[in-house]
Amino acid sequence: MKLLMLMVDGFEDVEAFATLDVLTRGGDDVTPVSLMGRKEVFPKVFPKAVAKYQIEEVDYKKFDGLIIPGGPGSFKIMPSIDLVDEIIKYYANKHKLVAAICAAPHLVGKLGYLFDKNYTVHPGFETKVVGGHYLRECGVVRDGDFITAKSMYYSIEFGLTIHEYFHGTNSRDKLEKSLQGE
Repeated sequence: MKLLMLMVDGFEDVEAFATLDVLTRGGDDVTPVSLMGRKEVFPKVFPKAVAKYQIEEVDYKKFDGLIIPGGPGSFKIMPSIDLVDEIIKYYANKHKLVAAICAAPHLVGKLGYLFDKNYTVHPGFETKVVGGHYLRECGVVRDGDFITAKSMYYSIEFGLTIHEYFHGTNSRDKLEKSLQGE
């Protein structure tokens, strides 16, 4: 599967890189794109990362799913970029996967796409979600075409759940065992 990952300054390193790693090992093609007007993005912890492309260099409609890492960038920068809402709306309305972790599920939820759905989000951001059933105790939640995760701690499970969405439980189990060195 071809997956689009949105990146801005302040993204949570582990949420992006662990998810990308898990999915790549599972055979998926993840394309990290910068929304910053440059390929270089500055994560929360590491000094610099380089996205594969800038958003202007790709057709965001040509992917099978969308991944949005959390971190400060997801609530300090992404809400002011209109294209983020446009991309989320496109994937949600086409019934394609929308996967968001940590604070990023609030970007999906504020648009009403989590209304009447089960979801999780970093504690404190649930107040920004319109409707929905907040499952605070859950690390990763899948409801239909939406996958949400609570924090960077759940990054590997988040990646495995995205893989399972496209490839099924047996493939997820095999990938998980390979990650465990079995």
